[in-house]
Amino acid sequence: MLNRRLSYVNFAYVNAVGISSIFQIGDSKNILLRSKVLAVQRQLEIFHTKEGSFSKYSIFNKNLPQPVLNEQISTVFFNKKGKIQVNTVKIHGVSTSAAFHIGSTNDVVCEMRTKHIRQLLPINEKKRNIST
Repeated sequence: MLNRRLSYVNFAYVNAVGISSIFQIGDSKNILLRSKVLAVQRQLEIFHTKEGSFSKYSIFNKNLPQPVLNEQISTVFFNKKGKIQVNTVKIHGVSTSAAFHIGSTNDVVCEMRTKHIRQLLPINEKKRNIST
């Protein structure tokens, strides 16, 4: 159950919030952050018109493993003042399916999948391209 409290923040500085990320002050019921990235690095500037399909790579199709909770957890909360109070927050960056949250929430799911592909020339091809 969501533990509802007021969130007071005197000063917050956030330099950058990137891909599928949030900076949130206040309560939320659910936070769902997802990002899929296909990064192709080539030594030569060659572009193919029909590339970039996530379905071609198994990392984007696999089910994510979920933690198995076998232990009974008992919690008790006592909020004397019933509020969250923050004086100063300074953040350089929140990026790629990440959350910075001041408040209460029930569920947080953050998913990031990245496939890096490096397409480099063979050594003999490098020499030929450099000399021309």
